[in-house]
Amino acid sequence: MAAIFRIFALCLLCFPVISWAAMEPRTNYMINCQGCHLADGRGKTGSVPSMKGELHKFLTVPGGREFLVQVPGSANAPLNDAELAELLNWMLGNMSGASNSNFSPYTEAEVKKLRAKVLVDVMKTRERLVRQFAENK
Repeated sequence: MAAIFRIFALCLLCFPVISWAAMEPRTNYMINCQGCHLADGRGKTGSVPSMKGELHKFLTVPGGREFLVQVPGSANAPLNDAELAELLNWMLGNMSGASNSNFSPYTEAEVKKLRAKVLVDVMKTRERLVRQFAENK
């Protein structure tokens, strides 16, 4: 009986780790992004841009892919490069309408390289990229 109890206790201890691993990108979004961009990515009108249905557009213009990594919220997130790549891929697949067949997923090496370059003028860069969305229609 004691052996059965030990096995049951061990299973209970392992379950949270398995559950955490399965939810990691979503959990990282909740912890690092949701405070400003809200649970569904719609942002706050007038102060925080919406990502919902919009994020994938950055992948369609020159410099947009880099911008998603270099924007301060991404570049300065307390995540390692692999976690940030995983989070961006999750966001693109779950919030923007892009699927893995529509974009090349970020890699840890790519994120590391892009994070090393500091984005100087975030607003000006974003405005330029968004203007390009309209030009691409």
